[in-house]
Amino acid sequence: MTTVQLVENVLLKKFQTEPFHNFYLIYNLQPKTLKYGGTCSDKTLSLLYTLKEMGIPARLHSSIINDQEIHRLVSVIINGKVYFADVGNGWPSIKLFPKDHEIVYSNYGITYRSTIQNKSVYVYQERKGKEKLSTIIPFSSKSEKEIMKDIENRFNGSIVYPFSDKLRFSLVVGDKFLFLRDKTLYFYCEKQNIKEIVGIERKDVQQKIKEHFCFDTSVFFDSNNLRDV
Repeated sequence: MTTVQLVENVLLKKFQTEPFHNFYLIYNLQPKTLKYGGTCSDKTLSLLYTLKEMGIPARLHSSIINDQEIHRLVSVIINGKVYFADVGNGWPSIKLFPKDHEIVYSNYGITYRSTIQNKSVYVYQERKGKEKLSTIIPFSSKSEKEIMKDIENRFNGSIVYPFSDKLRFSLVVGDKFLFLRDKTLYFYCEKQNIKEIVGIERKDVQQKIKEHFCFDTSVFFDSNNLRDV
């Protein structure tokens, strides 16, 4: 197994066990652990620490979404080459994006395509036959110190995220990728039409997540005296 495959196996495991969600942002809660996922900050730090424990050179990197350099990811050096791991994306980008060449791959019915231009890696995502720009990864990003400062200040309201006022929860479950976006739960799978469950109310979110994601959200709320989302 190559180191690239090894890191991508870690990436997949993170997408299977650490959900992307914005519960901490919604309730302005400082996460007490990284093992229950979160937004790009939490998931990226979790991957970073795991790779460092494995002895793989890795550091924090930032990328651009909606013209703002507010997205966090990990840059990894493998055999002298730089790769970018976007584990904090709400979508399952389970492959590394190389700095020196472009790639295309598909999983769970979603296609990812990278291009290299303007000293940046442009990552596109195609769903339902429609492609859109997902993020722009500049070769030179904010420093790790700046990124950590942004992470520390992310609850003060200075940055408006695309999902700041809408519930988000996503996870790879078996051979499917599930994404709860506000009141709709989407099921993505290879060679199948996307299934949807609509009209999910906030009072039912915990039960729906437990039922479909096999994830108990009480880990978020019990320790913070919250009853629901």
